[in-house]
Amino acid sequence: MDNRQNKERRFWDKFAKIYDSFISVIFSSTYKTILDNLDSELNTSLNVLDIGTGTGIIPFSICSKVSSVIATDISPEMIQIAKQKQENSNIKNIDFQVQDSYNLTFPDNSFDVVIASNLLHLLYEPEKPIAEVKRVLKDNGIFIAPTLCACENTRSKIIATVIGSLSGFKVVNKWSFQDFKSMLTKNGFVIQKALRIEGKLLTAYIVMKK
Repeated sequence: MDNRQNKERRFWDKFAKIYDSFISVIFSSTYKTILDNLDSELNTSLNVLDIGTGTGIIPFSICSKVSSVIATDISPEMIQIAKQKQENSNIKNIDFQVQDSYNLTFPDNSFDVVIASNLLHLLYEPEKPIAEVKRVLKDNGIFIAPTLCACENTRSKIIATVIGSLSGFKVVNKWSFQDFKSMLTKNGFVIQKALRIEGKLLTAYIVMKK
């Protein structure tokens, strides 16, 4: 395991026990809007991959609306918590796995939908997981990437800095809304929908195809 993987795994393993509380306190309204929008993109014929799943907030929300969900995270502790939730709820169509988004183990063209929610702004080399998404996504599939835009304005920069100081996690990529869209198109995606979700920090809700 390389140094980058070790650092990410150690941090998110430590963060896992407070992850749900953190999302509830800081991003509850944002996640509600994300989940409401996801519902409109999905149907029961779809096989979905959720990368950077954390404790499974998105898979548990969408599992009744799709055929299956594979949900991955680099943190074994996050996945352990997600699996315990799954056991308690008796949900059968989610497969939680420890995987690194930079090197997914799935065959090419495996999924109808790939979701990366609030992940890309945390990664030092986001183009690598984006390339993996392109590889595992079916030719007619969609990629959905809700992402914090911490450089939209001065207020966003200040709030991102404060949240990072309090929580310990670092927003590596401080994109504006437009910069984030430009980055995605430069990496080979065609944007189908781009919504601004206003909250403590602006979130870009982007739906795209290869």
